[in-house]
Amino acid sequence: MRVVILLSLLLAACGPSGKIAESQRQDLDKAKAVQQQVDSYNQQLQQHTDSSPAQ
Repeated sequence: MRVVILLSLLLAACGPSGKIAESQRQDLDKAKAVQQQVDSYNQQLQQHTDSSPAQ
């Protein structure tokens, strides 16, 4: 009996996630784009720092 309940809960947890509002999705997409830009900048900065001669 416990196994059946456990399997039911696991299957319910694997179901499709709830949909978020369109404006929230757009905000999330914008935030992801900004994060990519920040990551790219940080990577370029790190490369520049690594290639600079040590003093």
